[in-house]
Amino acid sequence: MKEKDTNIGHNNPPKSLDEMIDERGRVEIRPRVMSLLKPMPDPDDPKGERYKEVVINDALIMGFKAKVNPGGSRSYFYQYRPKGIDEIKTAAAKAKEPGADAVYLNPVKVHLGKYVDKKDEHRLGSGITPAVARKLCKDIIEAIKVGKDPVSIVAARRKSKTLAAIFDEFFKVRVKSAAFKEKSRMDIASRKKLYIDHTTNGYKHTQLRSMNKEALSIGYKKLVDLTKDDYVKFHTAVSKAGKIQANRCIEDLRLVEKYAFEKEYIKKTVCHFRKKELNTEVKRIELDDPYDRDEMRRIRKAALARSKSNHGKSFTSCMALLACMYIGGRSKDMIFNMQWDQVSMPKNVIRYKETKNDKPINLEFIGTAKAILKIMLRLRHKTNPRDKRFKFVFPSNRSDSEHGHIMDPRKIWKHICSDAKVAYKPIHFLRHTWATNAYEAFGDIEAVRQMGGWLDIKSVQIYATLVDKRKAKYAATLNRYLKSHA
Repeated sequence: MKEKDTNIGHNNPPKSLDEMIDERGRVEIRPRVMSLLKPMPDPDDPKGERYKEVVINDALIMGFKAKVNPGGSRSYFYQYRPKGIDEIKTAAAKAKEPGADAVYLNPVKVHLGKYVDKKDEHRLGSGITPAVARKLCKDIIEAIKVGKDPVSIVAARRKSKTLAAIFDEFFKVRVKSAAFKEKSRMDIASRKKLYIDHTTNGYKHTQLRSMNKEALSIGYKKLVDLTKDDYVKFHTAVSKAGKIQANRCIEDLRLVEKYAFEKEYIKKTVCHFRKKELNTEVKRIELDDPYDRDEMRRIRKAALARSKSNHGKSFTSCMALLACMYIGGRSKDMIFNMQWDQVSMPKNVIRYKETKNDKPINLEFIGTAKAILKIMLRLRHKTNPRDKRFKFVFPSNRSDSEHGHIMDPRKIWKHICSDAKVAYKPIHFLRHTWATNAYEAFGDIEAVRQMGGWLDIKSVQIYATLVDKRKAKYAATLNRYLKSHA
């Protein structure tokens, strides 16, 4: 009997497969074991040019085996002996010797698949890991118990699709339908590109992928093989890039799983997260205050100054950012993709057709907002009407732009904040800035709701709270000043 080596541990890992095999001649088949599994030199070949196949037995599941062929290719298989007697061989044995024992059926081998290292993310679709092979064995054992053909279990898995393939199908069939708005389609496509397909080369996401290869390789795996743990690891990895983004990715995958279940690609869904399992979503406005009137003035001056520099390349972006701050508290996406057929200059009205609640709204504009639109209208007269950018209020500088309007002027916004000597905050804060300053001017939250186009008064109540806090802060500052000069 082979004695167990007690010197093996974390500081002294086994260097060969023989050191890991127990006294029963078995070893738990896992990635480390598979990496050490190599063909054995043929003892009958004096030149040492030939090799022999090596088979190992799993210590946890009887019949689960792994092998390496003479060429070095590694794979898994499950071996079992069917119940029953081989009647032909038994009859032949009894014909020779009447007292011979019955001959049982020969063992059956079921090929599970080739081995692939889970760290090799680009080959995960061409093989399976030891964990997946072990799961297949359990499914085969259950199938044999109820009289099903075990080969059909493996065949069904081979026909199954990867998560990325089903995501593609889901996007084409469901996301591109009328059930999803254009903004939602763009957001889902962006998250899929970043975290499932990995087709971006940005420094931030390249670093994220290099540090979390296993967790982010979820797109290359078969959907039927994914477990709740795989989704948890994926959520944890994406959370390093953005906590809210990670929650949205899980929601996308939940919809993909639901689609796959309806199409009978999978038998059950496992991407179920309770609220406490997701990242806590705190509104940004609860963490930071919008810009005050003095900061608005400095931002306006800095944006106008920058619009005249750099040969006018920043002009449209600067105007769009100012529009976010002065045109009725709309979201940046609604401002950036605004079209001229929505704008009525004689009536001073902008009609927004696509909103969160699918109800069109009409918002009036005057003063600075109208001045911005007049400037952009003069720019439109210089644009070719056949150019796809002609219909947008804030067209892209690039003639080959996919969308035709500006998309992400964050770099210019950072420069404007730096020039204005104000703290950098997300562009969306310009919407909050309009609302808080509007309430500070009117003192009527209902008037702010109507001018900003909000349906629910609860949506704008936060702005009244912020203004009241700001007033209390000013009062405390004034009180300290008066006491110090009393």
